[in-house]
Amino acid sequence: MLDALAGEAAALSAVIRTLRPGDLAITTNCPPWTLHELIVHIADSIRVGDEPLPDAPSRDRPRTAADYYRRPERDTDAYRQRNVEHAQSGAAAVPDAAARFDREAAHTLDVLRRDDTARVVLIPRVGPMVLAEWIVTRVIAVAAHALDVAITLDRPPWTTDAALRVTRPVFIDLLGGDPPDSPRWTGHGFLAAATGRRPISDADRHELGQLADRLPLLS
Repeated sequence: MLDALAGEAAALSAVIRTLRPGDLAITTNCPPWTLHELIVHIADSIRVGDEPLPDAPSRDRPRTAADYYRRPERDTDAYRQRNVEHAQSGAAAVPDAAARFDREAAHTLDVLRRDDTARVVLIPRVGPMVLAEWIVTRVIAVAAHALDVAITLDRPPWTTDAALRVTRPVFIDLLGGDPPDSPRWTGHGFLAAATGRRPISDADRHELGQLADRLPLLS
């Protein structure tokens, strides 16, 4: 999980370091965010404090990465609007989004590498999670938004193989079954469909059957 997170962060950093100042003002496929605001949002989504995440009460059952995305509030307009406004207000105070992302990614990876990924930690507003499961949700956060960056810039996706491997079981869990063995449901195709980054076609619905009604699995 940590290797996947590090790889995704490095791949995204390599792209955003090539952007010109004017590129950062482009409105992304996550409106109303600009590319600058989206990058700051990604940085904030993986940020951790200087101290390890706190231990969770031992009596509580840890939630899985899939459970993280099943939280009812994620499907509310209020939840989405808070995310939009928080990113916009935070980004306004950040002069260099690329530097901010690199700094947060390096700090997060340093803190997590010194921790025990088998430890059950308390995630704010979520509850107890095995640290490794929470890290997978951070891989998904970076990978999904990296697709947004790629779509916005009209570039091919660059998602790493490691990220595709560790995130696929989460999407299968949320889907409720294995997707068909076809190019649309492997690699970037599954990631894009699961996260709503590509529309579901009639061919997709034919292959998936009733499971198609569950897509997108998260946004």
